Amino acid sequence: MSQLIQLQDAIADRLRQGLGRMVREVAADLDETGLCGLDLAQGRYQSRLTPAAGSPGLNPQALARLPALWTVAGGVIACQPSASQRQRYKAQARFTVIVGDRLQADRGYAGAGVWQLVYAVRRLLAAQDFGLAVSPLIPEQVRPLAQAQRDGEPWSLVACDFATHWLDEALDNGHWPSPQGETDPDQLFARFGGRLEGSAVEWRSTRLDYSLDGKTAVKAQDVVLQPKPPAV
Repeated sequence: MSQLIQLQDAIADRLRQGLGRMVREVAADLDETGLCGLDLAQGRYQSRLTPAAGSPGLNPQALARLPALWTVAGGVIACQPSASQRQRYKAQARFTVIVGDRLQADRGYAGAGVWQLVYAVRRLLAAQDFGLAVSPLIPEQVRPLAQAQRDGEPWSLVACDFATHWLDEALDNGHWPSPQGETDPDQLFARFGGRLEGSAVEWRSTRLDYSLDGKTAVKAQDVVLQPKPPAV
């Protein structure tokens, strides 16, 4: 699940850099959705934000913070074995960016307005992988969520959904994690005292024996040695 966190943070960082003064803040925290009066609804093949029961409008605390964005990891919505690589699974995930701004941006309003902000978010995020081992983001639905009045003007929340996938690598059957360094995600198990497997023995050489006509006697032999690293 660390991939979800990394990707959510990368989305938020790109939006902060790209949107400039269009928004007051970009928050990357699922708990912030409670402030918007929204729930994360789990469907059979979907995970998306919907207006919460008893909260058809925009929460006043959230309304006061607009224009703003909230980025939300909707979770892994499906996972299937990879068709091309054994021991790997294709994890499909959804992310939602909640866009909040004034419904209409007239000459008296210095901001972009909610629909221009929706355009900007989709423009900045579509086809991006942020240098991570994920497929580029695919823009999906754009869904109005809530609306409220502030200073005599209507303000709106709109959800912009994005999809992506990556490959999760499974352990071999019966084996345990074997972290190879501090940056290895499996270092988590070492840090909390989980059961580990010894590091793989470093390959040094391979011996190949050849025999003819099904006889056991060795007629030839090759030894493949690991090349020495070049001198620095």
